[in-house]
Amino acid sequence: MSKILLIALAILLLVSTILFAQDTDEKINIVSINDIKKMMAEKFALIEDYSADFEWVNGNVNYYGRIQYKKPGKILLNFEEPEEQVIVSNESTLYIYLPKLKIVAQQALNEDAESTILAAASESGLAKLIDEYSFSFYDTSSLQYFKKTMAYHLTLNQKKAKVGFKKMDIWVSDTGLILQSNGSSQSGINVSLTFLNIKLNTELPDYIFDFEIPTDAQIIRNIIIPFSDKY
Repeated sequence: MSKILLIALAILLLVSTILFAQDTDEKINIVSINDIKKMMAEKFALIEDYSADFEWVNGNVNYYGRIQYKKPGKILLNFEEPEEQVIVSNESTLYIYLPKLKIVAQQALNEDAESTILAAASESGLAKLIDEYSFSFYDTSSLQYFKKTMAYHLTLNQKKAKVGFKKMDIWVSDTGLILQSNGSSQSGINVSLTFLNIKLNTELPDYIFDFEIPTDAQIIRNIIIPFSDKY
């Protein structure tokens, strides 16, 4: 078979493939990292509030509960395991309540304090991730099946060394929602935060993000207490 015939056959096969795709309403999309970052930003811009079940893995310890978020920066995590543990942010201050120890960690939310696994849980946190990390595909640019939905798997590398994870990976749904964030702490502990059963724009009331420090609790200010397998 001559080279001309082989080329003609290849062109014919290509044209046939494109026509078949059009006939079956399939779309040939090439998705870039910038496309996904734009989709994530646009999705968060439409979210006034959300609620979701979460699983927080810290090394060998698993925590479960419910997360609630309201724009611009209110976040509440109520833990089912360990029971009664609470993390709440009213935009300016982050509180971590450990009832077994009768301790409340009170942290002013400055630029460094926001560089945590929770960054991907808010619109401002997402903006910081996009600004401070370079994004790339983890292994493939194609959608993959993850937690009963289709999602992209991305790797994030810190552009400049500072507080927070040097490297992360995240799963982003085909609609722009972050389903899971993974990172490794300075001490080498692997941390993961997964969202399930996400509900958007349910008009959460502001008062649920108000935290009253228990009268018998010791207050530790401006030092984040890491989760431990003791509690």
